[in-house]
Amino acid sequence: MTRDEALTTLGLDEGATREEIQIAHRELAQMLHPDKFSENKRLRSRAEQQMKRINEARDVLLKSAGSARRSGAAGTGRSSGGRARGGASGAGAGSDSPAQIRFEAEARAHAAETARLTVAAQLRTMCERRRSMGGLAAVAALAMLVTSRMRGTLGMLVFSVASMLTVWGIVDVVSLSSQIATLRKRSADLLRQRDAARRVAEEASRL
Repeated sequence: MTRDEALTTLGLDEGATREEIQIAHRELAQMLHPDKFSENKRLRSRAEQQMKRINEARDVLLKSAGSARRSGAAGTGRSSGGRARGGASGAGAGSDSPAQIRFEAEARAHAAETARLTVAAQLRTMCERRRSMGGLAAVAALAMLVTSRMRGTLGMLVFSVASMLTVWGIVDVVSLSSQIATLRKRSADLLRQRDAARRVAEEASRL
């Protein structure tokens, strides 16, 4: 995984600090953890693969951040604990200070949006596949009707294949519909988490 891919995976900008990398990883890992999809084996498997990618992204970014520190690339005008957008440094603000609360809330909101976009991408893919499988099932069902009146080996063969494709398509559509419903619910949950975190950040900024 390249550094650019790692930044995209964690939803970070170039120049992210170690603290921002760790917070982004922590929040995103919690939101996309496989346990969130424990009721669906396919979605859980996808989440496990996504978790491996999130962990790899963290390792890539932390490694490059460590290399930058050792090479003396500290003259960027940022404090060591966080970027200006967070409004707090790890050393200069207490864990319960308004600035640190805002920093954490903004990180959580950003992670929730990154996770929501990841879920939305999966959702689009599954919706497209469901449409394709629905179309396949419809064509196969039509072929069944046509060949049901045909006699001979060819007619029986086409009817048999068409019936298998129809059943396969229907089963896949039902399975995908279940996964889509789960992803839509998760997307709505992430949207609420994002908005709640943004409200906390706004309130903290007024303190």
